[in-house]
Amino acid sequence: MNKIKNLYNLFEATLSNVKFAVVIISLFTIALIYGTFMESYHGADYANRLVYKSWWFILIEIFIFLSVFMATVVRLPPKKRLYGFYTIHAGLIILFIGSFFTYINGIDGSIQLLPNTPAKKIVINEDLLKIHFSKTNTEYKLSLPYTHKKINIDKTIEQIQIEDYIPFGENQIEWIADKQNMRQQHSSTYLLFNQNLSQKITLSLSPDSDFKSMQRMGLLNLHYMPSILKDCFAKKTQHGFILWHLGTGECFTAEEKNLPVDKTEKGTRFLLLKHQGEYLKFFPDVSPVAVNDDLTKNKNTPYRVLSKKIFEEKPNLFLFGEDIAFYDKSKDDWVVTDFKNGLAQLPWMNFQLRLLKHSTTHYPAEVPKAVLPVQENGNIIKGNLKAVKIKFYNKTYWVRNDGPLELTDGKNTIRLIITPKEIEIPYQITLDRFKMNTNPGTNDPASYESFIHLLDGRTNSGLEKHHVFMNNPLKYDDFTFYQSSYFQVGPNQYASVLSVNYDPGRFFKYLGSLLIVLGSIWHYILNRKKRKVSA
Repeated sequence: MNKIKNLYNLFEATLSNVKFAVVIISLFTIALIYGTFMESYHGADYANRLVYKSWWFILIEIFIFLSVFMATVVRLPPKKRLYGFYTIHAGLIILFIGSFFTYINGIDGSIQLLPNTPAKKIVINEDLLKIHFSKTNTEYKLSLPYTHKKINIDKTIEQIQIEDYIPFGENQIEWIADKQNMRQQHSSTYLLFNQNLSQKITLSLSPDSDFKSMQRMGLLNLHYMPSILKDCFAKKTQHGFILWHLGTGECFTAEEKNLPVDKTEKGTRFLLLKHQGEYLKFFPDVSPVAVNDDLTKNKNTPYRVLSKKIFEEKPNLFLFGEDIAFYDKSKDDWVVTDFKNGLAQLPWMNFQLRLLKHSTTHYPAEVPKAVLPVQENGNIIKGNLKAVKIKFYNKTYWVRNDGPLELTDGKNTIRLIITPKEIEIPYQITLDRFKMNTNPGTNDPASYESFIHLLDGRTNSGLEKHHVFMNNPLKYDDFTFYQSSYFQVGPNQYASVLSVNYDPGRFFKYLGSLLIVLGSIWHYILNRKKRKVSA
C-alpha cells in the first residue's frame, strides 16, 4: 500500500511541477511549428497524418491535460487568492474535453456540388478498400490505416491477399520479366523531341503491361507493331494491303498470295482470304478485322489486314521496336528505317526519335512508389496517388485510387477500388449558380460564391435558398458548410466544393476559452489587490 502511495506521490509531484509543464508545453509548441511547416509544404492531409493525429502528438496533449489537472489538484482545498487560477485551469480542462469530443466524433470533410445536381454525401479524408465479388454479390469494406508512410497490412479476404498500403505515392516505370517470353510481345521507350519540346513515350505489346500499343500526340499518331511486320512495310504493293497471322507472325502482301481485291457498289475495297475451307472477307480501309455476312466483326479469325493507304494522309508513325516506318509525302513513298546511332529523323516539324530502351524479355509497368507529397498554391502536385498492393493467385497487382481494378478466376469477377469514406446526410444540397470574381486584368480568382438551395424531407419548410461565400458559411443541422474551392465541368460552367465541419465539442471549447479569459482577469485583479494590501 505504501508503495502505491509513494508512486502516486511521485506521479503527482512530477506532473504538477512547473518544470514539467514548461517542458511539455515547449514540446507541444515545437510540434505545432513542425506541423505548420509540414502543412505548408506537403498539405493538410499529410500534416494531420504525420503530426496532428499521430499517437505521439496525442500523447503530448494527454500530458498537458494531466499537468493542468494535477496542478489544480495539489492546490486544493480552494483558496480565495487562487480563484482566478482555478478558473483558468478549469477552462483548460473543459477545453481539452471539448477537443476530445471533436477528435472522437467530429467530422471534417467536403461535399462536391455539380450544377443543378442534388448532393448529400460528405467525403471524409479516410480511405476504404472496397472488394466486390460478383458471383456471391458480396462486398467487403476495409478501412485503410491512417498513416503518412507506406505500411504493411497483411490481411486476406477470400482469395485476395492484401499486402501494402501507400497513402502518398507516384507511379514509376518498372520493367518486369515476362514469363511468357514471347518475342513478338516486345516493349520500347522512345524520346520524341525537336527544338521546342521533348517527351518520353513508352509502348508495349504485352497484355500484362500498363502501357498501350497506340498513342496520340497532337496530330501525330503512334502505332506500336510486332517487329516481324517491318519487312512487309518495306515491300512494294499496289493495293497497300498487309496481311499477318496473329499466331505464327507470318506476314505478306495481297500481291504475294495473288489475293483478289475488289470494290463494292459504293467503291469500298474488300479482300477475300481462304482459311480452313472458308473465305474471310476484309474491308481493310475500314477495319483490319474480318467481317461476317451481316457485316459484324469476326474477331475469332487469326488474320488481320492493314491498309497502308489510310495512314498516308495524316502523320502516322509505325514503330517496330528497333525500326520505324512512315509515309513521306515529299517522296510519295513509305520509308522504313532503323535507328542509326540510336536516332531517327522524322519528316514532321524537325522531330527526331531516339530509342532509349527495347526489350523482348521484359515489359514496362507503372508501379506505385511511396513519395513525400508536394503542395503548390494549395494543390498537391506530387504524391496524390493512393495504392494498395495485393496478390491474387500468387500474382501481384496494384489497386489505385484513380480507377478500379477488375480480376477474374474464370468463374468469379472481383472488383477492387480505393475510395474515400462517405457520410450521407439526411437532406440534399443543390448548386443553383456559381459566381467567381477575378482580379482586374487577369483570370486569377479573387473570390467565389455559391448560390444553393437546401431541401430537407424531415421538415415542411420546402426549399431553403442560401448564399455561401468567404466568412459567410451555411450552418444547418449542427453542420457548418464553408466555401472551399471549385473546379470546371464545362465551358463557362463550374462545380463548387464546400468544406464541411461537424464539431460536437464546440460548446465546450467556447466555454473553456471564456473561462480562461475570465480566470485571467480574475487572477490579475486578486494579485493586484494583494500587492496593494502589501504596500
